[in-house]
Amino acid sequence: MMLHTSTLHVYRWLRRKRRKKKIDLYKRAYHMVIDPVIVFYGGLFVIFCLFMGYDTLQNIVPVLQIRASPLTEKALYLPFIFIFIAAVGSYTDPGIRFTSSELQLSLLPHPRKLLLSYLFFERIVIHTFMVILLIIIAVSFLPLASVLIWGMSYIGSFIASLFFRWRLFSKSLFHKTAACVWTGSLLALSFTRIPLFLLFILFIVTVMVLLVQKNEVNWGKVVEVNDARVWNMMIIGQMTNVHIKPKEKYGVTQILRRRKKDRFVSAQKLYERIWIGYFLRSAEYLWKTILTVCLILLIIPIKVDWMLIVTLPIAVGVYHEVAGGLFLDVENVFHSLPVDDKVSISSYLKGAYLAALPLLISFISIQWILGEAWIGIVIQIIGLVLWMYRDLERVIQERWLTVQKEKFYSEGWKRFAGFIALGAGVFHPLCMFLIPLLLLTTRRKLPFNKVKSS
Repeated sequence: MMLHTSTLHVYRWLRRKRRKKKIDLYKRAYHMVIDPVIVFYGGLFVIFCLFMGYDTLQNIVPVLQIRASPLTEKALYLPFIFIFIAAVGSYTDPGIRFTSSELQLSLLPHPRKLLLSYLFFERIVIHTFMVILLIIIAVSFLPLASVLIWGMSYIGSFIASLFFRWRLFSKSLFHKTAACVWTGSLLALSFTRIPLFLLFILFIVTVMVLLVQKNEVNWGKVVEVNDARVWNMMIIGQMTNVHIKPKEKYGVTQILRRRKKDRFVSAQKLYERIWIGYFLRSAEYLWKTILTVCLILLIIPIKVDWMLIVTLPIAVGVYHEVAGGLFLDVENVFHSLPVDDKVSISSYLKGAYLAALPLLISFISIQWILGEAWIGIVIQIIGLVLWMYRDLERVIQERWLTVQKEKFYSEGWKRFAGFIALGAGVFHPLCMFLIPLLLLTTRRKLPFNKVKSS
């Protein structure tokens, strides 16, 4: 408790000193550039505009009161708008102003997580206070229920988007792009006739999946971007023509250019090229497996439609086992080269996920042929992708421990429960939501409860 109090006092002192320094810079710029006469007439002009705005508001108040109920329903779209904006903004902005000053404090006996929680709390409190003020003003000419719904929707959407942007900022370019596509799809679907409660469930699952993941924060990138944003004061920059910006190495085009430049240098790319060569040598096993699982999905359910409940788990299980069997040859693939387990597994999984695309396309095709509602297909695809992503990763990790001759508990009952949930999701799409719940109960990495040799 004493540590938290000390950290809070130091944090408040730091923020006060920074605020005082910025105010001093604004004062110097004001005395150097601004003419007091222009400020006086500018103030009169602002007051005149406020009176004009008040008259205009009086004229549109009756229209707003008539349209209050239809406008209230539009507040439910705010979460999807905010999370899409957060996904797009995560390329260049972490959303939380954790600067080099806070980073230096964290090197002292002041926990970094505690400083970060203060920053989150400060932003949330400021926005909540602004919303409360707007509610107090708006309630004088709009229905209280409508104003409260808008205010609560804004605050909830802002908090969710703030955490979402912070966690996504340190992710790879692939994750950010995937998040933009997914959140943009949710936003587009919200304007269709799909029930909003289904979209809200997907919204909550999207935020929770990102929050429960282990996140390695790129503190160097966060600090450099935030320092530039905190000290790039727009008014002073316009006056002095000096704009403080983060280095170009964090831009989207620079990231793509650097990735292309380092494609033969990074270990990830080198391992991927080795695995591609191995896949080409094992092409016969691959195309036979892919063809088999696709035929299982397509042929049998056309004859007996309910058999898809059984054939989908079988097809996924067969594909995962074959992919795991091919990975057992990892020592012969790399020969005498040193093998990094994390890089080797991640590069192999990338190829295995791409090879699973025909299976997904076959499942979508058979469901479309059988006349499944497209919203049901979307939910089933989400559950199927989540399960294939996690189960295939687990299978490959187990095979790696097998190659290393390490003992572990595979917890096969959870895999069995996952395949049961997958089949139940084919019977009724809402059962697919059992898969994220099941995945949250599983551990992220192997080995599970590693057995000590006596």
